Amino acid sequence: MSVIRRGILLCAAFWLPLLGVADNREDQLRAGIAAMDRQHYATAMRAWYDLASAGDPQAQHNIGYLYEEGLGVTQQYDVAMEWYRRAAEGGLSEANHNLGMMYVEGRGAAKSWAQGLIHFRKAAAEGLIESRYMIALSYFEGEGQILNRKLAFEGFRETAIEGYADSQYMLSFMLLDGTDVKRRSGQAYVWASLGLMQGQQQAQEIRDAASMRIDELETSDALFVLSQCEAVGVKGCLPALDSLR
Repeated sequence: MSVIRRGILLCAAFWLPLLGVADNREDQLRAGIAAMDRQHYATAMRAWYDLASAGDPQAQHNIGYLYEEGLGVTQQYDVAMEWYRRAAEGGLSEANHNLGMMYVEGRGAAKSWAQGLIHFRKAAAEGLIESRYMIALSYFEGEGQILNRKLAFEGFRETAIEGYADSQYMLSFMLLDGTDVKRRSGQAYVWASLGLMQGQQQAQEIRDAASMRIDELETSDALFVLSQCEAVGVKGCLPALDSLR
């Protein structure tokens, strides 16, 4: 059921430190990003390496990404993990998340959800939504901790309300499936539709299945609520969404 995508997080993370930083550091980070855009990965490495060696967490994170993906360097998961670890120790939540993902996928270390969760929890404590999703997923799958669908549902719901597409998909799955939670096909239809609007393609199957379980009136109600969510955002339409069967 894992649908997390590190690539999106990494691209966003490149830009996170660019606001309110010293001009020289910003110039070096921007130079690396510009080189990445041109697929000049060795140039990106040169732009970031001095910063990383001096202890800059963002530059360390970015170099970790180059080693993880083998961009401009020989792919080395253990080296990637070391750079991510340095960045995480410097307080970068995205680096903790990526360390967690490497443990979960067994890249650079033995596969271990338990180790991954250590890093996800650190990043989640800083509010990182991707890590909060992974913690909910671990409860859903019973990986690294005891299976607990109630806590999984709560975690998916919290992050789905905040607009995280993978959580919207998983929430719709649970609402349609009805295992350990009350089946709400109308709600599943809306949550799946919201995820699909953000490019979560797996949500298409859930939306189609939900549409077959609701009658014409329920479909009309669900479409009305969906239009509200589009107009005012999920938090604004939540009372109406929760009222759907």
